[in-house]
Amino acid sequence: MKALLRRILRKFAVDIRHVGPGWSPDLADFLVDRQVDVVLDVGANYGQFGKSLRARGYRGELVSFEPIESVFRDLQKLAQRDGKWQARQLALGSVSGTAVINVSQSSDFSSLLEQTPSAQSFDSNALVIRREEISVARLDDLFEPFHNRTVFLKIDTQGYERQVLEGSSEALKQIIGVQMELPIVHLYEDTWSLEDSLSYMRDRGFVLAQVTPVNWLSNDRVSLVEIDAVFRRESSNDR
Repeated sequence: MKALLRRILRKFAVDIRHVGPGWSPDLADFLVDRQVDVVLDVGANYGQFGKSLRARGYRGELVSFEPIESVFRDLQKLAQRDGKWQARQLALGSVSGTAVINVSQSSDFSSLLEQTPSAQSFDSNALVIRREEISVARLDDLFEPFHNRTVFLKIDTQGYERQVLEGSSEALKQIIGVQMELPIVHLYEDTWSLEDSLSYMRDRGFVLAQVTPVNWLSNDRVSLVEIDAVFRRESSNDR
């Protein structure tokens, strides 16, 4: 009954949340608290992140970026059924142009970076089956329509998160929060460490707000491979 009531109320942009003992805030709560009205979804894959936000009650604008042609086609169909969801066939990075992406058997492992031996040890579906030329843009060059909006940036680009941020230096000055997938075990070559990512974001005025496990080692079920880290803008209390 509660689930049915929630679905009905969400049609009117109303969501029910329990806040009290044992309450553990998540990303959806962060978006509500910061009154976010635009989410930029970089590395959208088939739209799993966007669907999860909609399921949790987010009703603002979604803009998803996915460069792989076959994956993008399915993402676009999903977005077209939603009145506030755009899909763009692009990767984001530090420079605009073209690049070659390594497409994996399971597309969520596809990356502009080469894999480490740990990738297929972690999951055999990470196997690269082909390479595809894609278009790359800088977020700074696309950000004009989002000026004077409350923007949240999500980046899940299989090790390419830093390059996305390097093309977003001006946009980051206006973005209210950032979620990134960060490595404990490195599945891709030339990726930053967790410590480097925290320092990088601190230098740009962001501090860690939330951490969520993404996946675990198959041979060590109590040890993480990657986390989702949400960063918020630094406040005077942090100093």
